[in-house]
Amino acid sequence: MDRVSTTAESMPAPGQMFAHASNSPELRRVLANIRVLVAIVAATEAFSLSNETRSPMIFAVLAYAGWAGWLCWAELNGRHAFRSSLTCWIDATWILLFGWIAGTQSSLFTLLLLFPVLFASLSFGFVSGLLVSLYSTVGAAAMQILHGQQAGVTAPEVLLQPLSILVLGPLVAGLAQAGVQMNEQVRIADRLQGQLDPRLGVKRVGETMLSSLARHFSADLGLLLIWLPGGEPRVFRFDRSGRTAELSGELHASVLELLIRLPPDIASVHHQAHFLGRYPIRYHGGFHLVGKTPSGAARSPVQALAESLDARSMIAAPICRRGPHPCRLVLESGQRHYRLRDAELLSGVMEQLGPIIENAGLLERLADEAMATERARIGRDLHDTAIQPYLGIKYGIEALVRKAGPNNPLREDIRALQEVTVTELHELRELVSGMRTGAKGADDALGPALRRQARRFSELFGIEVGVRYEGEPAVSRKLAAAIFPMVSEALTNIRRHTRATRADIVLSEDAHDYILHVTNAHDPLSPPQCFIPRSVVERAETVSGCVVVDVQPSGITDLIISIPKTS
Repeated sequence: MDRVSTTAESMPAPGQMFAHASNSPELRRVLANIRVLVAIVAATEAFSLSNETRSPMIFAVLAYAGWAGWLCWAELNGRHAFRSSLTCWIDATWILLFGWIAGTQSSLFTLLLLFPVLFASLSFGFVSGLLVSLYSTVGAAAMQILHGQQAGVTAPEVLLQPLSILVLGPLVAGLAQAGVQMNEQVRIADRLQGQLDPRLGVKRVGETMLSSLARHFSADLGLLLIWLPGGEPRVFRFDRSGRTAELSGELHASVLELLIRLPPDIASVHHQAHFLGRYPIRYHGGFHLVGKTPSGAARSPVQALAESLDARSMIAAPICRRGPHPCRLVLESGQRHYRLRDAELLSGVMEQLGPIIENAGLLERLADEAMATERARIGRDLHDTAIQPYLGIKYGIEALVRKAGPNNPLREDIRALQEVTVTELHELRELVSGMRTGAKGADDALGPALRRQARRFSELFGIEVGVRYEGEPAVSRKLAAAIFPMVSEALTNIRRHTRATRADIVLSEDAHDYILHVTNAHDPLSPPQCFIPRSVVERAETVSGCVVVDVQPSGITDLIISIPKTS
């Protein structure tokens, strides 16, 4: 089960273009209102024209006002309005028509051409705004030349206003693009900040963040390295199947070695292709996060990472730069061609989300310290309330052994009871010692405990119990303390309700859960009825786990307990 699918669904769909006003209803409404204001300004200016020119100008302005009013009404009512890039070209054509009708009587209409440039830049990007700016410049120049020849105006005076549009148009488009990029950063960060809860821990925050960003940027593969102060490096991977998991073992070590080589203050994009299927073509671009100055310092480590991942287009950005250890975010896509502006957008988003990761790590450390302190307190209490009375029982049994003569028929039973008491007392002392020292984290405490329990169960009840691990599941002490009573209860149920002479315990793990199988044989001709081990189910539910009983026709009853690793 993908635990971050709900979060990812609220993010934009893959392939959506960023920095477009079509992604923001609020911005679309603002532009629609500005278009109406342009119509009002044009109507006001029309009344200052001569009587001969005024009538056709008012007619043209009213037609444009109807166009602008329809678009504004559609946006305000949430209708699917005409959202093609042609709207900006239509605006520019209308304003050129205003300038043609006004002739040399007013220069305001020519300056109004900057608004379609603004509309195109905010709605469809810098290139669209630049093209509308060039179209407006050419149209205004042609119009001014024709009017200038009729009025006998010299060429420099005629071309002054078109040249101002040629200069100001790209400037307006660039400023609009920067504003949209900043708005996009804030929008993405706000969405994720509402979905990321530091109280859920670094694992849940990292998986949710990586999955959502990978889908938002149409990535096929994502890597997230989180290395917080006082902790171990953790690497999360978003794969091509859409699942996110934390890496371990050799894969974790190899990916970590590549990620820590990336510079801590440079964001990069890297592209790799093959000309004619044989000759490699590579492109690399990077910039310093502080000064935004170009830099190629990350070329070598980024190229090594791209070759290892067989990446066609890749972004690599540092995160949580205030920490002593490197933290990195890498996205790779085979369908999208990343640009430097995508790296700027991703870096800006992570600048706002970095504190969430740091807070999650801080809360985890505080929780671990609190748990260690509480374990130490409970250990001291157990030493006083449990071990001391156990010592009294031990001494009493030893006295019985001394009193029982060699010919006493109960002597061997008393000696067996003495050995059990000594063993239990030793294990209790180990448990209390571990609690008093505040031991924490994942260790091998569960495996030895299950084997001791299996051996003791076999000796007492004559039912052989096998314990087996698949892989190397590192179970925390908290989960080990929850799993052990479930196994004991399952073995007790086998003893009470079946005639089985053997039981098997198998512990394994997948990307998200620890999975425990407790199996025993039954008569295939007389299988047991469907049942629910309520006590085991109740214990599993306390750690967000689930229990399934699989009665197989081959004669095996399999009790399956699944417990999330994040519990």
